Amino acid sequence: MRFTLFPAWMVLAGCCFVAGCGSGPKFHRVSGKVTYRGEAVPAGVIYFDPDATRDNIGPQGYALIKDGSYDTAAPGGKGVVGGPYQARIEGFDGKPRRELPIGAPLFPGYKQSIDLPKGSATQDFEVPGDNQ
Repeated sequence: MRFTLFPAWMVLAGCCFVAGCGSGPKFHRVSGKVTYRGEAVPAGVIYFDPDATRDNIGPQGYALIKDGSYDTAAPGGKGVVGGPYQARIEGFDGKPRRELPIGAPLFPGYKQSIDLPKGSATQDFEVPGDNQ
């Protein structure tokens, strides 16, 4: 009697494929406005770092800032899982130079603790003018 592993291999591969599909965290969209000294931040990046000190070990989210707006669902962005985060904002003047592709920094990196829902959210940020 001849025994073949081909069908068993296909079943195993199929199980591994199905187990991998749909697993992992569900990401949620976060969007909003970013201002500095009352003006829209022309360019930059916002990072959503999970706050491990408050038991959030989820992945980091991020988005590009353009003309004072950001959206983690836009190209170049990644959503969040929700919970406690440290929002970290880097803002630039949006006037490209050879060595500064998105312009000169407007302020040193700004951080703010936030709690995000486990669903889509709008979150605006006002970077304080004395953040230098």
